[in-house]
Order: sequence, then C-alpha cells, then structure tokens
Amino acid sequence: MSLELVTQEQRNQKSVSGGIVLNTEFMGEVQTTETTKSKFHFYNKPEDRRGGFDKFVVTESRAAILTGMNTALNAIGLTLNVYPDNDATKSVVATVFNADEIIMAYPNSRTDKTKCWIEVNEKGTRVRKYLVNHYYVDIAALAETGTTTTTSTTTS
Repeated sequence: MSLELVTQEQRNQKSVSGGIVLNTEFMGEVQTTETTKSKFHFYNKPEDRRGGFDKFVVTESRAAILTGMNTALNAIGLTLNVYPDNDATKSVVATVFNADEIIMAYPNSRTDKTKCWIEVNEKGTRVRKYLVNHYYVDIAALAETGTTTTTSTTTS
C-alpha cells in the first residue's frame, strides 16, 4: 500500500487534468487501457462498497500502479500542518494522521503550491476533509520517505 501520485485524465467519465495523490489500498482492480494507461475504481470507504466509487483513468501504467500497491509505507503516521476549521487565515496546528487512513490529496487551487486538501477515512465511519499547509506532492513523498522535500534558491 502506498500513497501514489498519479496524473488524471478522466474521473467518472469526465475529462480532467492534473495530479492527485491516491491511496492504493482504496483502488479496485487496475486494468490497462489505451495500451499505456490505467483505469480503476476508487473506493472512499473500502470496507463498505455500497458507498460508491469514482472511476479513474490515469496516465501511469498498470505496472507502475501495481508496484505502488506492493510498496510498504515508511511512515506510519504523518504530521501535517492543518488549518483549524479549514480556514487558511488561522494559524496551523500540527496534527498526526495514520498514513493508511489518508484517502487522497489534491491541490487547493491550480496556482496555490503551498496548500492542499486531504481526505481521511476516519475509522471507516466517515470521510473528513482537511486543508493542510503542504503541497499535495509532498504528502506522497512524506509517506514514502518519512520526510518532505523542499527546494531553495540563492541569488548572488
């Protein structure tokens, strides 16, 4: 199980674009489509399939996604900076989430590279959304390595 960064092409048979981080534990059978792409059902509550699912088509190959499914997370808990009440004007609070309960992470907006939304399956009873002060790509990196990657530049 891993948190995989994928590039969406379709979600529920509607064209979409952009990246999203998905928990491979919540994916149904992964199939190859259009030779190099993958399609699968994604369940927000895998313990209750009656809750419905989303249909994804992504640019990543079936083999790449299966590799992610067979990869163990290095981080069991992720400490993320959460905005109380999902209000970005409030000071963040460091909050620990079980990595295996994170369903997905996606950008706050196309231009905001400082915040993202995460959806968490809280003990199988409900799905809750949190606005966090991390870019969605960092969520996958944090789960994989236990650390986030930051870049900086200097000018002379």
